[in-house]
Amino acid sequence: MNQVPSDSSVPQANILIVEDEQGPREALKLILSPYFNLYTVDRAEVALQILATHPIDLVTLDLRLPDQSGTDLLAKIRESGHDVDVVIITGYGTLQSAIDAIRQGVAGYILKPFNVSDLLDVIKKALEARTRLSSLQGALQALGNLWITGIDLPTAMTHIETLLGAKHPELVQHASRVNFYSSLLTEHLQLPQDDREAIQLGAYLHDIGKIGLHDRLIAGHLSLSDHDQELINCHPTIGAQFISNIPFHPSVAQIIRSHHEKFNGTGFPEGLTGEQIPFPARVVGLANVFDNYVTGQGQQQAMPVPEAREKIRQEAGKTLDPQLADLFAKVVW
Repeated sequence: MNQVPSDSSVPQANILIVEDEQGPREALKLILSPYFNLYTVDRAEVALQILATHPIDLVTLDLRLPDQSGTDLLAKIRESGHDVDVVIITGYGTLQSAIDAIRQGVAGYILKPFNVSDLLDVIKKALEARTRLSSLQGALQALGNLWITGIDLPTAMTHIETLLGAKHPELVQHASRVNFYSSLLTEHLQLPQDDREAIQLGAYLHDIGKIGLHDRLIAGHLSLSDHDQELINCHPTIGAQFISNIPFHPSVAQIIRSHHEKFNGTGFPEGLTGEQIPFPARVVGLANVFDNYVTGQGQQQAMPVPEAREKIRQEAGKTLDPQLADLFAKVVW
């Protein structure tokens, strides 16, 4: 059995078990009680009351409850803004329910009868990711406060590089390249200085929603299952929510949320078309696509720069803003 390390200097996490069947509920209590503070309920209504009155870190949630579905409860947890991770544990799982749960940002999806080691591993990783995200968010909040007082852009970039690089060097390397390609475009656009700097900051942070994903997904050099792809597709929404209370320029949040939108409406998360896509997001989105072409991220083989530049031209007016694609093809060499 995997063991969850116990450190007396670190407060135990609070876990809410939402399970209407006595057998699985008692099994979860037996497995988790040595490591965590537990609350157990058998109805969604009571779960919401506990969440409103107690500092819960993680919820284990059955999809079938007597008063409402676990999916409905999950939606209410998200709508209410509770800062809590959720692990689905169900004996009635389907592909659709798994996809719906992923879209709601669950930390894990486990089928009954569950493996004890797998359960502990999922919960441990979710809580570790929660700690990392909390630390990162606090650091970004401090950076955002400095931003509004006039911190210079190079200093801000250095801070971000340090924050992201400690966990995911791949994200920093990709972000640095996307920042560079975005800068090539903004140098040829008539934009105010603060807008240009916001685009550079947004380029660095555009994939912040990927923090906490498994390293194999972040690497991007592999074929993804439908489950993995759904998880990846959530990162713009997660990232935008992650920085929602940080006082950055509004363009930063637009970039994070919309850098995967496509000019023809085939992108995500909202399927925006044309000028519905915020302009800063179109700039960074194009730079992101070009970097994927030349590094081979998400595809079989990296392209030489001339071939990638021609591919950008071909996508003008399709997936990419035609004017930006034409300009980029002229300035990148």
